[in-house]
Amino acid sequence: MSSATDRLNNILVELPKYKSQWQLNVANPYVRAYDLAVENFQRTLKAQEARDRMTAELFVFAASVLTGSVMMAAFATASLRVLAGRAALRVICNNNLNRTFDLMHAAASSKTVMFALGGILDEAKKIAGKQVMSAAEKLTSSAPIASSPTAINFMTRIEDFVSVNHICVHDFTAGVRDDGSISEADKLKLADLVGKTPFCNPPATRRVDENRLAQKMELLFYMSAVLDSDRLVTYSPPAGGSAPGTARELVYGKEAIPQMPSAADYPKEVVPRFTGKMFQPFEPGKRVEYANIGSAVRERTDTLSRMLAGSSFYPEQNFAEKLLVDPTGSAQLVKAEQIINRLAADARPKQLTDIRMI
Repeated sequence: MSSATDRLNNILVELPKYKSQWQLNVANPYVRAYDLAVENFQRTLKAQEARDRMTAELFVFAASVLTGSVMMAAFATASLRVLAGRAALRVICNNNLNRTFDLMHAAASSKTVMFALGGILDEAKKIAGKQVMSAAEKLTSSAPIASSPTAINFMTRIEDFVSVNHICVHDFTAGVRDDGSISEADKLKLADLVGKTPFCNPPATRRVDENRLAQKMELLFYMSAVLDSDRLVTYSPPAGGSAPGTARELVYGKEAIPQMPSAADYPKEVVPRFTGKMFQPFEPGKRVEYANIGSAVRERTDTLSRMLAGSSFYPEQNFAEKLLVDPTGSAQLVKAEQIINRLAADARPKQLTDIRMI
């Protein structure tokens, strides 16, 4: 029977291969799919404003929804800080990641270490708590990263993530091997546990359909644009009265709506109330308006929706209506949220070592 040291050394020898398999079969094709999705997205939007938004936030959005594995879910969790200025997007990502880790029965406080040591933390801590803490520290401490909306930037981000998890598993395994206070029996037990971690169970073959995943990502980007299109308008009619939405009304302000359309506290319309006061005859009302995201975006969204969801996203329009009328409204926002949830559910791993084909 092999000694504990031999078993642990054998694991250390295999770790570089596991790292390469994660990189080859999940990480690299994921980034290539993202690069294709962004290229198509940019081609559709064309405007400089759209290109300026191609930052890390959309990559983290995709990784949070189209996870496929605990690796991508943990990467997205560790990267959520890039969404600091996008309240609605952060809500979507947090909700999906919480559902993913809940399904995998992962502790809420340990999401970032789930790729390296998921499934063994509780048992490992009982025997080698010092080694667990020392290895996990490397996953929770990082220097600021230069952000650039390029494939090479995202490729290296994931490479760094896989590498630091490799180091985490390596240091934990080597620490257990070299700790004279841990008995032979406990070292053998820990060797068995390390073999069950997600990092040590990479996919042997490609788990990403790059073209299909690129289409899903691109559709997600448009769904994000739809969810970003609503604004809460505070307004009042002039003293003589006026129908809402006309040029005569007084608009006090427009603000982004952070709530999802399904949220109980999503803003509701408030009709201006007549007070009869001389200088302010109406109490301001509130309504939701929707920004026009453009006919080219709507057409591409419909194409992808038919391919991936089986039906058009927008209602039928004739040629003139497509150019002049943006039908985006509350129904589209609800539908966008539903499509995001459906894509997330299809890609969500059911357990820590489950690697979905995405």
